[in-house]
Amino acid sequence: MTTNGQLISKEQQIARIHKSVNITMPKKEAEEFIVDTTKKATTLPKLNTKYRDVPAGKLDRLKVKSRQIREHTGAESPNGTGGIETPQVDYAVRKVYWDEWLKNDDVWYNNTARGEDIETKTIDLIQSQFGVDLQDLLFNGDTDAKLANGTTADPFLSVLDGFVKKMKTSTLKTDLADNEPTIDDFVNHVMLLDEKYLNMVDLAWVMNRRTYQKLVSLVQKRPTALGDVTLVNGKLAEIAGYPIEVVQSLQGEFVALTPLSNLVPVFTRDLQYKRTAEGATAAIKDSTYHILFAHADAVVLELEAVAYMTGSKL
Repeated sequence: MTTNGQLISKEQQIARIHKSVNITMPKKEAEEFIVDTTKKATTLPKLNTKYRDVPAGKLDRLKVKSRQIREHTGAESPNGTGGIETPQVDYAVRKVYWDEWLKNDDVWYNNTARGEDIETKTIDLIQSQFGVDLQDLLFNGDTDAKLANGTTADPFLSVLDGFVKKMKTSTLKTDLADNEPTIDDFVNHVMLLDEKYLNMVDLAWVMNRRTYQKLVSLVQKRPTALGDVTLVNGKLAEIAGYPIEVVQSLQGEFVALTPLSNLVPVFTRDLQYKRTAEGATAAIKDSTYHILFAHADAVVLELEAVAYMTGSKL
């Protein structure tokens, strides 16, 4: 039975998140908040995230050519050999928001069961969901995406063009059409990339869970083990010598081989958080309303570093 002391404690705790908040975070705190948010996702923490103070601009890339060493005779001019280039790629963030009504009872019981501070846990809950949605959008976003009726813009996916759509503009493609994938398809696909990318330490296969499980099944059905895949404790760790990054919520019929550093989430240090428990709607819902505004873009630095596969059976 709930005691009077417990009821008072509950009301005191709930009162802390009933205070209306309208905060535009300072730039340092905004970046830290986004860092903590992306850590809630599975793949975003592994990417080369950039933070900027302006909504549009360019990202610098440093490309160093090989075989630039020359014999020194003392008669050289300090002109270099033209081996260092600084090409740039454009970014332009879109303003996005996440909002939700959080029921007072849900917040209270969720926090008291763990003995945690109610306000801290509420922010953690918001960051967790926002991080998952950010990863989904940054990979799967497509400004041309439509709902099932074929005419209405998808309110989530149409916000921005994500990594997958941009990677599909690479000319390095293997189309499996309606054929079942084989391990040999993946081994042969590797050869589409230039050797300089094959030697990058973070080169990885990017795929969804369904494709991964299909490949595990293919490997397990083999009569003998071959050196083109690596199974560790029943888990598929590598294909053709390259690790696998299983991206949560990644769209189907798509696999890419690319360095993870080639996929760059871009955020501005412009973050706003609002919370209210005022008004008739909040009262009847017995809830607090939370809304978070951010600015994001998904940038692929080098298309020549992307080799992708498509197919209805992937």
